[in-house]
Amino acid sequence: MRLCSIDYSLNEEINPKVITNSINPVKANVKFNIIKRRSHGLDRKTLEKSHILFISLPRKKLTQEQYIELISYIDIGGCLIITLPSPPWTELGRFFEEFRKEIGISFQTKFVYGLPKIPMNVRLLGSDLTITKAHVINSNMNENFMKESGIKRFIPLALMDDQPVILAAFKRRGRFIVFSSPEIFNKQNSDFLSRLILLSGSKKDFMLSKTVQKDQIGDSNFFLLLQHACLDSYLLSLYHYDFVFHQETINLAIETNLPKRIHSIIARQKVLSERPNIEEIIETIEYFRSGR
Repeated sequence: MRLCSIDYSLNEEINPKVITNSINPVKANVKFNIIKRRSHGLDRKTLEKSHILFISLPRKKLTQEQYIELISYIDIGGCLIITLPSPPWTELGRFFEEFRKEIGISFQTKFVYGLPKIPMNVRLLGSDLTITKAHVINSNMNENFMKESGIKRFIPLALMDDQPVILAAFKRRGRFIVFSSPEIFNKQNSDFLSRLILLSGSKKDFMLSKTVQKDQIGDSNFFLLLQHACLDSYLLSLYHYDFVFHQETINLAIETNLPKRIHSIIARQKVLSERPNIEEIIETIEYFRSGR
C-alpha cells in the first residue's frame, strides 16, 4: 500500500477531506496522510516517505526551500499531483514561477467548456470523468528545455476541445500530474482518480502498451487486439488487414457476449474477404486470456 500525502500547509483552498472523499483508497491501494495547515510541510522528511503528494489550489507563497524540495521530490521518484488556480499566479511568489518554469507548464487564461474526453491511447480508458470548465494546459516541448529539465514526455490524460486539461509528465525518475480544474474532486470522478493514483503509485506507464501484438482471427484477414488499461478495463481494437475499423473499452471481468458482439461488428463490414466464425473468435480471445 502506498502513502498518499495531502498538503494543507500552503493554505490550500481545497480541504483534504474533499480529496479523500473523492478517492477509493482500496481501489487506489493507498493510505492517506494529511500535512496539516500549521506544520512546516513539504520538508524532506515528509516528502521522502510520500509516494504521492497532492497540492490543490495553493494560496501561500512558495519558499525557495519548498521549490527545491518539490523539484527534488519529483526527480528522485515521487509523484506530484498539483491543481492550480486560474492565472495569473503572482500571489504565489517568484519561486512558484521558478517551479512552474522547471516543470514547463502554463495555462491559457480563457476557460474551455464541455465534457472531457480520455484519449484512446491512455490507460484511464473505462473510467468516467465529469468537468464542466477548465483551462487548457500548455507545455514547453522545446527539445533543449526537456533535456535540461529531465522531462521525458508530456502525456495528455483528458481533453476538452481537443486540448489537454489534465496533463502528466515523466521527469527524471518521477512524474507529475497537473489538473486545471478543481471540479475534478467529486465523487463522480472517484473511479478516474482512483485509477490514476493506482497507476501512479505502482509507477506504471500512463500509455497503453505498444508491445502487445494483434492476433489473426482464424485464417481470415481480420485481426483482434486487446490492450490492458487498468484494473479490468481493456481497449478492444478490430482490424481488417492493418486498418482499424472498430475500437471500444470493455471490462473482461463482466463481459459475457464478447465473441457474439465481435462477430456482429465484423459482419457489418463491407469487405469481399471471408469473415471469421464465432468459434474462431472465441479461440482467439481464449488465446489472449491464456497469455499466449
